[in-house]
Amino acid sequence: MTTPALLLLGHQARSYAAMIKDYAERLGVAVVVLSSKPRDVRDLEQLAALGVARLWHVDDEHLDESHVAPVLTQASAEGFTIIAALATFEGYRVLMALTNQRIGAIDADPLALKKCMDKFLCRQCLSERGLSRSTATVLDAQTLPLLRMSGRKLFVKPRRGAGSFACFRLDDTLTIDRLQALQMQMRDDLAFRAIFAGQFDFIAEDYVLGDEYSLEVLVVGGASHVIGVHAKYLDDSSGTTLETSNSLPAPRLSDEQQLAGERFIDECLSALRLREGCYHIEARHDPRDGHWDIIEINARMGGALINQSVGVFTGGLSMLELWVRTLCSVSDESRLALRGQLGALRESTRRRDKSMEHGTVFFSRYGERNRTLEKLSIEQLMPQPDIAEMPVREGTRLPDSERGIFILNALWKVRIPDIANQLQALSTMLDEKLVVQYSDAAASAANPTAKEKP
Repeated sequence: MTTPALLLLGHQARSYAAMIKDYAERLGVAVVVLSSKPRDVRDLEQLAALGVARLWHVDDEHLDESHVAPVLTQASAEGFTIIAALATFEGYRVLMALTNQRIGAIDADPLALKKCMDKFLCRQCLSERGLSRSTATVLDAQTLPLLRMSGRKLFVKPRRGAGSFACFRLDDTLTIDRLQALQMQMRDDLAFRAIFAGQFDFIAEDYVLGDEYSLEVLVVGGASHVIGVHAKYLDDSSGTTLETSNSLPAPRLSDEQQLAGERFIDECLSALRLREGCYHIEARHDPRDGHWDIIEINARMGGALINQSVGVFTGGLSMLELWVRTLCSVSDESRLALRGQLGALRESTRRRDKSMEHGTVFFSRYGERNRTLEKLSIEQLMPQPDIAEMPVREGTRLPDSERGIFILNALWKVRIPDIANQLQALSTMLDEKLVVQYSDAAASAANPTAKEKP
């Protein structure tokens, strides 16, 4: 008799393994892990200490199909039946889909994912189908000067993105030399290089107007389910555009506007032929005419505390747990039950039924590039956050990169009517009480890259 197992494709031993093990074991499914080489050996030690059913690791920075094939063979020989593969790291999302295709598990089509994750091709597809007002152009020595002289309001981003790396409005300061310097950063980023998948182009696209949101979506059998819509509050003072805070639900969206957003997302995913999977979709809603438009579609759950925020909002079911359930629900009966559960969890359904009571506000703080973090303390925060993540250990030298480098994510559970007031009050308290020190600088009361209040 074999043991049903979920194969986690772990990036450098840091891929939510503890959560995934808990969620899968609730379903009677074991977790086996294949990890790339950790940057810090302590991460691998912590992964091994979790007690997953089996752990393989390779001496390469990134996983590919050559690593997966022998593991599938070994897992079978050792009595495991791999029912699905899961990768929370965006750089392995296509590898996850290829693995699931290989073993006959239900997942998004790998070719559709590649198109979705290519921001140029994704924008082209949506524009051609009338789902986006924005059009995109690949930047090079010929197109850059023409676009600068066009008078259009344009936004620059990598064709394949990671961690809000180098996303900014186009102006006369952007030169080919600067583009090439950014591309060199992408090639040199050991933690995120796999996300770029060898694609280092930049694109410029028409600036999408409106208030920004992220929609957390699960797709099963071609039906999309928007579990929650986060309002996003941004800062662009640090060379890129960073999210400093989020709230769920979004205070500015009416029930009708939120429902229109869900329907719009369903159209976009259908156009891209994304019939399965978990998606973190960034979009904007223009309150002047009610138009929704896509910023980008990420074929994964959201970063920072998006996952846990959804868990608070639903009363216990995070995006990651729901994603694990979609992968482990293999029988017709279990998939039918899953679709019923997801339908009930749609934000529009809960708005209609008036079953929402608590939401969240959470804040992200970012480190200073190429600096060594000496101390990070939340002890003075009052009230203490309900959930806090500090993903960088003290003593770590931060990457020399223009992407957002998380050093703190902190979340508070709040009553939905109190969200707007709590955003301001908690942000002020965080700026005053968070302790951030670098070994080569004086103590800082707050991260200098997070200057704007929501």
